[in-house]
Amino acid sequence: MLPEQQLKILVNEAFHYRKAMVAAFIAVNFVLLPVGLMWPKAYTASTSILVEDKRVIQPLMAGAAVATDVQDRGRLAREVIYGRKIMNQILEHGGWLKKNPSLSEQDKIIDKLIKRTTITNVGRDIIKIEYKDDDADRTYQITQKLAELFISESLGAKAAESQSAYDFINKQADEYHDKLVKAEDQLKEFRSANLDARPGSDADVSTRLNQLQQRIEQSTQDMREADVKRAALEKQLSGEAEVATALSREGQFRSRIAELQARLETLQLSYHDTYPDIVQIKHQIEDLNQAIAEDQQRRAEAKAAGRVIVNDSVINNPMYQQLKHDLSQTKITIEMLSARIAEARRELAEELERGKRVHGGEATLAELTRDYTVNRDIYQDLLRRRENARVSMNLDKDKQGLTIKIQEPAVFPREPNGLRFLHFIIGGLVLGVVLPLGLLYAKLYVDPRIRLGTMITDKRKVQLLAVVPHMWSPAETQVVRREAEWLSLAVSGVFLVAALIAMLRFTKVI
Repeated sequence: MLPEQQLKILVNEAFHYRKAMVAAFIAVNFVLLPVGLMWPKAYTASTSILVEDKRVIQPLMAGAAVATDVQDRGRLAREVIYGRKIMNQILEHGGWLKKNPSLSEQDKIIDKLIKRTTITNVGRDIIKIEYKDDDADRTYQITQKLAELFISESLGAKAAESQSAYDFINKQADEYHDKLVKAEDQLKEFRSANLDARPGSDADVSTRLNQLQQRIEQSTQDMREADVKRAALEKQLSGEAEVATALSREGQFRSRIAELQARLETLQLSYHDTYPDIVQIKHQIEDLNQAIAEDQQRRAEAKAAGRVIVNDSVINNPMYQQLKHDLSQTKITIEMLSARIAEARRELAEELERGKRVHGGEATLAELTRDYTVNRDIYQDLLRRRENARVSMNLDKDKQGLTIKIQEPAVFPREPNGLRFLHFIIGGLVLGVVLPLGLLYAKLYVDPRIRLGTMITDKRKVQLLAVVPHMWSPAETQVVRREAEWLSLAVSGVFLVAALIAMLRFTKVI
């Protein structure tokens, strides 16, 4: 549907529901006019404060302590202004204490004041204080008072900070004076009791310590080599015993088997296998083979268990005897090296103790001298800082140490903020027209009835021959004309009432 068709339908429907349209217009205006009359006024006033603050404790303690650099001055201003001290003065200045409210009621009033007060950082050193209220004169007075109290409290806090800084530095100077006197007494007593405590007496101690350390290192290296040699000899001795044992016993068994086998072959040339001597020799050969197998199994089990079977033939073996002798000599060498290392370590410990005794007097003297020098330097520095703190304290007492002033004073609010009565009058006239038309357009959007002949052609795709319009009779025309006059009169009455109320409002009659 084209826009002009929609507009034509909307005009026709508005004329058809003309009574409802005018009634909605009147209702909307009669609702918004009382709301506009009762709508609370909100006045806002603001002031800007310039703060140039060089904290007292920072230059006084430069190099000795780190002072916090506060960047958010707005947060500090909120902590000061929202405090109970300033809020109580604001309650009294604003007249809220005339009715003698209770403590809980005062707390509620303070909460409302805090919600109406906004404190922000405009720049690095500029603080903006903004206050909202329904009374223009009170808004201006409270804004001014907040700025005055903040400046007064900040200057007082600055003076208190200077006094606190001076007291702290003075206390520290007294403490370090006592420490300096004590360090002087200790240094004097030590020098009187230890006349030989002088630097340069530890050269022989250092030489002796180096010699003992070299001896321990050399002996430790020799001991490692002896341990390696001992492990190798034990391994060789175990292998030699195993091989010798295997060769001696198994060789005897096999020699005996060879003799029996030769005898068996000789007898078999002359006798049958059932001959008693042949049978006996075969049994002896079987027994020897079984003995060989058992001996092999026993050696395998001993080897798996880490043991070596040594018989008399092995013990009498010259190679085994030589290995056993070398192993014994190696063990003796290891014991000698262990004793040598233990003795060297004992001498090293004694020499270290001697070195401690030699260095003790020198170290104590150096420590006492260092304590005396440190306390003397800090005490002299604190004396200078204490005098600086006294000058800063006197400056703050005369209000010369802090630059804080009102950058932009508060201005008396002439007009309220937000929605005013004129806005409700204009809004009522506009909304009284837009709202009924909007509801009518929504009704037409969901109503499927056809109101124009062209819609039949567009939707059904058929040719429309003719449209029969509504023919108004003279009586209907007279009635419609009379209704239009009454409706026009009603709309004019709404405009007249709105203009009258606006005039009374602006002249402050209501």
